[in-house]
Amino acid sequence: MFRRRRSKSVASADGRRGYESVKLPAFVRSIIMAEVKKYTSIIFPIPLFKLLSIKNRGLTDQICPKTWLLPQQLKLLAKQQQESGSSSRSHEFNPIETIGDSTVWHFAKYINIPYRSQLTERIEPGQTLIIRGSTIEESKRFNINLHKDSPDFSGNDVPLHVSVRFDEGKLVFNAFTKGAWGKEERQKNPIKKGDSFDIRIRAHDSKFTISINRKEVKSFEHRIPLQSVSHLSIDGDVILNHVQWGGKYYPVPYESGIAADGLIPGKTLVIYGTPEKKAKKFNINLLKKNGDIALHFNPRFDEKKDYDPFIDSCESVVRNSLINGEWGNEEREGKNPFERSIGFDLEIRNEEFAFQIYVNGERFASYAHRVDPHDIAGLQIQGDIELTGIQVVPNAPTA
Repeated sequence: MFRRRRSKSVASADGRRGYESVKLPAFVRSIIMAEVKKYTSIIFPIPLFKLLSIKNRGLTDQICPKTWLLPQQLKLLAKQQQESGSSSRSHEFNPIETIGDSTVWHFAKYINIPYRSQLTERIEPGQTLIIRGSTIEESKRFNINLHKDSPDFSGNDVPLHVSVRFDEGKLVFNAFTKGAWGKEERQKNPIKKGDSFDIRIRAHDSKFTISINRKEVKSFEHRIPLQSVSHLSIDGDVILNHVQWGGKYYPVPYESGIAADGLIPGKTLVIYGTPEKKAKKFNINLLKKNGDIALHFNPRFDEKKDYDPFIDSCESVVRNSLINGEWGNEEREGKNPFERSIGFDLEIRNEEFAFQIYVNGERFASYAHRVDPHDIAGLQIQGDIELTGIQVVPNAPTA
């Protein structure tokens, strides 16, 4: 992933052996290794934490500049490695609990670079591959490849090659078939070096659509049948923290029961979607078994009547409940975080006293329960929205 100079194997204080990849001041190495030892018995090669060079920018920058993994990330990586008990670079995706339909979502739990994975099921039209990560200031390029039969370049077809190039300032799209690369399709690279990113590849019958940071940037016509895709690889100057695929084509209006015990406290509903280009509004309803609406979540883009311009925004998100046929008091606080034609990830976490609502990973609102939170059994989605995915997952731990 990164160029590095290795020296001879060196023994640590407790007799275990690791690698000294660069000549760093002893106090810097001791601080980093002390953090690792707190959380795992595994001694990692120092290069995992991107120890490349020290610049005279002050002690704080030397120990933890923004291009290194922060202490929290260091601890998480150590914990993941300890739990996995393996540094294997080839993984299968694990299924996640689903809502009441046949959709199965898959995700990669432990991520190393280069990343290689065999898809447990073939990608179907309507499904989306989600890749999240970050780059560093020294990044030159990284690549995402969908392969046929094998996750390498041993001569098998590559239905989609996405190359994010910082050295050229371009995105390059291509396919490898019959032993040769086809014609490149190029455009400006919107990702900046050192920034985090969210790349999504959605499969369709005749093409892939590629979105970066939730905005569609490319439509790539299939040169090889979609059904041939069996493997995924990611390599280059990149730090990965999330790889997942799933979803389908969803009809709107959409209605479904929620499997098992429903959306009980301790579970989160995740909805992936995109408001339409001329969207006026859409709404998401969490239903009780008797049909009452426990939470009505209603983003509005063009509300031009029945609002007070001194109090409300023309773009608002209304929250409410329908109990025994009667609507309660609306809650409208907060600026509308949704944009037309821009994708979103909406998380509704059911906790004992309230729904905690997050949009694109940022906390948006809290909605105190007006009904029994253990009685959420159904979901409705209506309005000007394209749905790409729906999941029910355990609540994320709070900081």
